[in-house]
Amino acid sequence: MPKYKTIKFSILIFSLLTLYSACIKSYSPSAITAANSYLVVDGFINTGINSSTSFVLSRSRNLADTSSFIPELNAQVILADSNGTTYSLIDSNGNGKYTSAQLSLNPNDHYRILITTSNGHQYQSAFVSPKNTPLIDSVTWRQNPLTWDLTINVNTHDPFNNTTYYRWDYSETWQHNAPEIAYWVLVNGYVIPLDADWINDPRQIYQCWTTAPAKHITVGTSLGLSQDVISMQPITIIPLNDERITVRYSILVNQYAISQDAYNYWVLIQKNSQNLGGLFDLIPSQLNSNIKCTTNPNEPVIGYVSASTLQQQRLFITNAEVGGGWIKQEPYNECSTLILPTDTSNFQIYNYPDTSYAPWYFTGNFVPALVVVKKYCVDCRVWGGTNSKPPFW
Repeated sequence: MPKYKTIKFSILIFSLLTLYSACIKSYSPSAITAANSYLVVDGFINTGINSSTSFVLSRSRNLADTSSFIPELNAQVILADSNGTTYSLIDSNGNGKYTSAQLSLNPNDHYRILITTSNGHQYQSAFVSPKNTPLIDSVTWRQNPLTWDLTINVNTHDPFNNTTYYRWDYSETWQHNAPEIAYWVLVNGYVIPLDADWINDPRQIYQCWTTAPAKHITVGTSLGLSQDVISMQPITIIPLNDERITVRYSILVNQYAISQDAYNYWVLIQKNSQNLGGLFDLIPSQLNSNIKCTTNPNEPVIGYVSASTLQQQRLFITNAEVGGGWIKQEPYNECSTLILPTDTSNFQIYNYPDTSYAPWYFTGNFVPALVVVKKYCVDCRVWGGTNSKPPFW
């Protein structure tokens, strides 16, 4: 091709690209940018003896939202039976979780939830009949021999063949330790030694525990089976080398008997959360909730109120039990240390201004010096959780 034609061709391509880029406009679908903030009602009516009923109220998130949780605060939440008796649910911690006193509700009555939000909108669920949840037979775990991922399963059955439809959720707790142990800790500006039995000293910062709610909800059914039996129902999967099993892990599985309508609702929630990555993110299809907004019947509500007894079972797994070369400690950078002179009037006074460091130990004979280290090396709280051991641990 002659040189001048090559130049003309290049100019033409450049002009077309410039024109194309000038015509491009960012596309933000209305489903992402619209100011949708639907009420999310998450919980169930607990009809067990001396049991509390709790509901978490929040707002749905659009895909463009950055907040992971938007609690609905200052609402009025009432549990009512078909005879007009009411019980208040209180958000005592100001986090959107509304809880009743311990109640012993009549399993033969019908119940619903009444909600008035801070903006004056009123909501009510349909009356529901309580169901009796059968016992959990066992919670077990096994590893995939190829990937070494760990799957936690639940097994249950109803000897009376009355349940058919089940729902499970869970909470997880895991221990994680700091890379190094500090027998001296900072308390009110002083470096204080831990007790001889330091592992049980509430000031220790070597061991921490993190608790997290379920990331997804599982439903199952025995429909079509000759007996009301659920066998090896997967609850959650923990990938190989996940930090939750670097020391010790526990899962508390909650089991609920639900109606067929509730089952259909949660199946749809499952499908949506798998596509979007969260239980109550933007809902792309219509959910058949049994909760309605009475002040605005056209306002969607996310949630389904059921009533049942609750069955629970806890499982523990230690790092020594799992295979596949599961890591025993979270990776961390090299522990950077500094040696500081101490106060001549009281060597335990701590006044080092860099808050990214923490005391580790004293060194020296006649005039002790303090060795400080980056916090992530000796303070497990940097990695999350709390240093208060759970009562069930």
